[in-house]
Amino acid sequence: MRADDVKPWALLLSKLRRSDDARVSYAEVMAAGAEPALMVRERVLEYGTDDGYEPAGCEHGCTPNLEYDRRKKDGLVGVACPNEPACWPGWIWVARTEVEGLRCQAKLVFAKLAAHNGLEPLTTAVPKPFLAVGLLRRRGLNVAVVWLRAPKLGFEQLCRGLRSDLGVDGMIVLVAKRPPTSLAATDRIVPFELTLDARGGMDLVRALEELTPDYRTRVVADQTLDLDYVKVRFATRPGDRHVLEINGHDFGGCRKSDLKFLRLLLLAAARKNGKDDGWIDKSRLRDGSDKDPALNDLRVDLAKYDLPGLSEEERKALLRVQRGEGLIRLGVPPENIEFDESLARLEFVATTTTVKKDGTKTKPTKKQEEGLQNAAVLLRDCRRLGAPGEADAVKTPSTRGRSTRSAT
Repeated sequence: MRADDVKPWALLLSKLRRSDDARVSYAEVMAAGAEPALMVRERVLEYGTDDGYEPAGCEHGCTPNLEYDRRKKDGLVGVACPNEPACWPGWIWVARTEVEGLRCQAKLVFAKLAAHNGLEPLTTAVPKPFLAVGLLRRRGLNVAVVWLRAPKLGFEQLCRGLRSDLGVDGMIVLVAKRPPTSLAATDRIVPFELTLDARGGMDLVRALEELTPDYRTRVVADQTLDLDYVKVRFATRPGDRHVLEINGHDFGGCRKSDLKFLRLLLLAAARKNGKDDGWIDKSRLRDGSDKDPALNDLRVDLAKYDLPGLSEEERKALLRVQRGEGLIRLGVPPENIEFDESLARLEFVATTTTVKKDGTKTKPTKKQEEGLQNAAVLLRDCRRLGAPGEADAVKTPSTRGRSTRSAT
């Protein structure tokens, strides 16, 4: 994760659980590994004031007396307890940034989270006490996502009325703590106690499971649907093997095959950054045959290697096909695809000789040369679609370069 991607999501959510317009100190943000100035520049937080500042060690919870001038050059503010007896004698000196703090507003934080989680804007106005988060287009449904920090009396009626006004197929109500409700499955409303991972993922799939309990059966047969409960991560260990993690598990296929790995990487890059929702012509897999050997090889590996929590049918369904159209795509939504920076070190160059363990040299076969050429083209296409590395930095196969292994 890049430094500028670091956001203290757990900290911000803890603040929003108590107030939709909360205060967070510079020290808290920095302790969470983030840069306050960057958070403000990216409009996640706003600069605040000293309103609501409570110094550590104050037993009264009162508004303290503040002295800004005496040690201004040191960037310090004096803090005194106004009560008698005081919690401490005289002044204590703290960093000015601790006193002034930052504003953590629900509307700004959830706008950033909506973008991270692939939500579209809600075009219909959402009345208070709800806060619009976004529209989730998933599983063939339009699902409104809203925030309601503290559900109160009449919660069910408010939710039913809002869903009717929005005209959506379902609604996810993000809450700080899930309340007991009388909502039924026919209401198509899910109160969802929000948690965030390190990247700001809201794990809305768990809420969707309540709206669509039969989805894992339907997704296998319907080529237009995504396995949105699957996350994939691509990486490589140069000179060793490739790494494809599916739901955090190291997938056994394509570890040693450059072409298989690059074909899956191309599908992932097209889905994450390409046009037409990730659909590409199968000819871009570069298998040179109308019998689809490359696609079939990928299917064989997906069926062969087990993955915890995924059936063979679900693994095979990761490759989606529009029959009769010659189009394919990866059946994973863009926000569930991750590219490791190690992919920038991938490189394929044709070679005139191969050195065996006994020191003898042999010329590459025609198949090996074609494999390296296809690998170079696939890698260039991947980088044009946003995989790590510069597209024009991929070396064109030549007779002067060398490769650590043949591409197969």
